[in-house]
Amino acid sequence: MNDEKPEQQAETFVLKSARFGDLSVPVSTVITFPSGMIGFPRAQRFVMLDYKPPFSWLHSVDDPNLAFVVVDGAEFTKHFDLKPPFGDRDSELKEEDEYAVLVVVTVRPDPKLTTANLKAPLFVNIRNRKGVQVIYDNPKLSTRYAIWGEPQESEKKDPEKK
Repeated sequence: MNDEKPEQQAETFVLKSARFGDLSVPVSTVITFPSGMIGFPRAQRFVMLDYKPPFSWLHSVDDPNLAFVVVDGAEFTKHFDLKPPFGDRDSELKEEDEYAVLVVVTVRPDPKLTTANLKAPLFVNIRNRKGVQVIYDNPKLSTRYAIWGEPQESEKKDPEKK
């Protein structure tokens, strides 16, 4: 029964991280953003690292100094119209594909000031581990959506829409 040890058989590489030091990471966990992310077009390969729930790190493989705090965007897709980019050439996302939504977070010392960028979420195609950052032209979506504190006036939902 102990003959199968996938963790030991998985091909790994050393992730150089200015924040966490050198980490051994499975090659199969790399997520590729062919067009990069806003402001970081050259950083195209990332891995997810566990942090303090509900947060994770999306750490660049290409730049040891670049890492984003992210949260699972599924909770936000319930309340906001974050349509997946089906047909996108970077992620090759098809309607039948499973996907993950990641939202970049700005963590502040006071948790009430921690915000999420709902205007530019990341969609990751689970099938091929390719992702794309989508920018929505919707004034109801904020780059600074308060996660735990009181939402700003521009972020409050219309009470008529439920």
